[in-house]
Amino acid sequence: MEAAEPGVKIFARYMALQFFRPFAYGLGLFAILIFLGDLFDKLPKLLKSPAPFYVVLQYLWLEVPYWAARVIPLATLLATLVAVTGFVASGEWAAVQAAGFETKAFLRPLLWMALAVTAFTFAAQETVLPWCYARAQVLWHDRVHPEWEWNQYYDVLLTGGKDQFITAHIFYPKEGKMERPVLDYYADGGVARQLDARQAEWDPAARRWIFEDGIERRFDRDGPPHEKAFSRLPSDFDTPPLILVPRRKDPDEMSLVETRRYLRQVRFLGASPREAQTALHSKISYPFSNLVLCLLGVPLSLRLRRSHRAAAAAVALAVGLVYVWFMEMSKTLGVAGRLSPPLAAWVPHAVFAAVAAWLYHTTDV
Repeated sequence: MEAAEPGVKIFARYMALQFFRPFAYGLGLFAILIFLGDLFDKLPKLLKSPAPFYVVLQYLWLEVPYWAARVIPLATLLATLVAVTGFVASGEWAAVQAAGFETKAFLRPLLWMALAVTAFTFAAQETVLPWCYARAQVLWHDRVHPEWEWNQYYDVLLTGGKDQFITAHIFYPKEGKMERPVLDYYADGGVARQLDARQAEWDPAARRWIFEDGIERRFDRDGPPHEKAFSRLPSDFDTPPLILVPRRKDPDEMSLVETRRYLRQVRFLGASPREAQTALHSKISYPFSNLVLCLLGVPLSLRLRRSHRAAAAAVALAVGLVYVWFMEMSKTLGVAGRLSPPLAAWVPHAVFAAVAAWLYHTTDV
């Protein structure tokens, strides 16, 4: 058995090398396909965009890391399928069995590669990807497809400076106006001051919001609030209209630390925390999809045996898309409250890991 160890190590390195080539190919192929699909979907808006061509190119380039991250699990599955089916088709699988080697030892390097990809995915999603995606969304909403030019927002909650929150029945970003605005100043965990007005208008010269026909309230810990009517009151609320445009922050724009901070803000405002909680657990669980799909790919590829590599790519795409669909459906159920956030994040992994275990025990490995 000691003499067998060098052979095992050589084949282990060989299997590891066989993993990376199809992984890189699959990552590029799947990312391009999904990126082109998204591009064609947005093409009418891109052609009508008032943004300069270089801004559109910058937006498209910043989208590339996001789509690449979305398809990393598919590339891991493809790499596993190609590596193992190639090992079988070349006769090497039969050769190592005839030589008396334990075949499982030649599959372990694939799991180590999947673990390395898992770590890489987690590191990327915490550093490069949030920055790129957030910057792309800013370019899209502010330059490429500036929805503030025609949108009106009804019954919105807006945040400006520190501890300043404003609600408005109607918000007109382009005109810089609000109807029925209520500006709350928070201090010591409660509302310390409030401006309740008929309307508010942005003054570009003074760079502040002017409230009209309203009541100013000051709250004390003991006793009723002190109220004072006003016809026109320049406030210290100085956030410009276009900065105030309400845009839901996508979890993909945030790291784990930022998602936790966002969750605290949601709870402070009294909104439902389910979406942020589900996103938090999904960020932790998503990188492990690489490991699960690698575990699934090994027995699946042994069942494919001598199939062509094109068949392996088709199987990887089909199984990977089902997996992604399952994860998205589970997240939707988590946001809707049908599943708890931890279950919504981990149930797809558990289901596919169970399928992988069943295939493994029913396949001649």
